[in-house]
Order: sequence, then C-alpha cells, then structure tokens
Amino acid sequence: MLAACATGTSLTPPQRLAGCWINRDAGAARMRWSEGAGGGLVGVKTLFGIAGVNTTERYALAATDGGWRLCRVDAGSRCWNVALGEGGSLTGGRAFIDGGSDYMRIAVIGDGPERVIFQGRREACRN
Repeated sequence: MLAACATGTSLTPPQRLAGCWINRDAGAARMRWSEGAGGGLVGVKTLFGIAGVNTTERYALAATDGGWRLCRVDAGSRCWNVALGEGGSLTGGRAFIDGGSDYMRIAVIGDGPERVIFQGRREACRN
C-alpha cells in the first residue's frame, strides 16, 4: 500500500511544526513545539477537558537516516516515520505533517483508520 502526497511544501517537518498552535473547536487543544536535541523538536499537547481537567501528551520529532521520526514519548510510547514526498509503505504506520505558516495538521495512517494527533491554527507562544 502506498501513501498519497504528504505535503505540498518544501519546508522540513521541524519548520512546519515549530511554535505554538491552537484548536478552539470541540475537543479544544493547544500544542507547543520547541527546540530539542540534534535539530529536532519536543512537543507538548494539552487537551482542555470539562471542569478544568486537562490531559497532556508529549511528542518528539527527530532526524533519522534520510528522514524524520515522530514519537509519542509519554505513556504508551509509539513512533512513526514521517512521510516525505508522494509515496512510501504504510507498514507500521506513517505520520503526515501538513501545514504552513498559519495552519498545521498531524495525522497517523497505517495502523487502522487515520488518527489525527492535532490540527489547528498558529497562536502566539506564551511562557
């Protein structure tokens, strides 16, 4: 099985992700990506729950030989190769990072139905 085009931009995955993002729709969430080791990024996603009960997920994006790897690094750690270009096997799952200066979407395909990790718009970072 081959994946469709992952993105229409020449920006690298870290260039697409870096900074702060927000989704104010149902299931509101915020995601912040900051500099990590070796040119990669570390990401923290906060899901805003009912009555102020929030959930946090942690991610890492790291360079690999010839590509990038996205990992969820908290409970239930899991990694996916980031799709680059127009094709590639979905065996073991593949992460798709789409977006540009004001919109970003991260989804995983290949382990069953598509699962959206995050999608949202650019937000100014606060401490």
